[in-house]
Amino acid sequence: MESLGVDVKLLIAQIVNFLLFFLIFKKFIAKPFSQFLIIEKKKEEEKEKILADLKQKEEDFNKKKEKEVQKLKEEQKRMIKELKEEMKRMREAMILEAKKESEVIIEKTRKQAENYQKKVTQEIDQKVKELSLKIVAEVLGKVLTPSLQKEVNQKILHSLKELKTELEKTIN
Repeated sequence: MESLGVDVKLLIAQIVNFLLFFLIFKKFIAKPFSQFLIIEKKKEEEKEKILADLKQKEEDFNKKKEKEVQKLKEEQKRMIKELKEEMKRMREAMILEAKKESEVIIEKTRKQAENYQKKVTQEIDQKVKELSLKIVAEVLGKVLTPSLQKEVNQKILHSLKELKTELEKTIN
């Protein structure tokens, strides 16, 4: 082999070096590195599993959230409906109360108008009586003589006294 230019001692030394390198590499580098790769692979699988679980939990949470939002919307619709009904009842009650108040006001106004009408009628009657007495007095004063006036006045006073006594008897 020496004729080929290969040194046997050197070849054996290189083979021994290679075997030693291979054994050291296998024991101290390859084995820990493969274990490291296996551990990293397991960690990656765990991460994927955790991510899948998180995605599932997120989907479940979103479904629950959606259900809660739906419930809240239904509750909101129900409350709005109740509020509308309550407002309708309150409006009807207010209208009824306003009608009652307007009836009371109308009745008060009617009574005031009647009282005013009575008062005006009494005043008119009083004025008519006074005017009539003045007219009668003036006409009688011109037509009747003083002695006749005295006689008429006495008859009127006498009849008023009789009327007064009759009224007192009726009242008692």
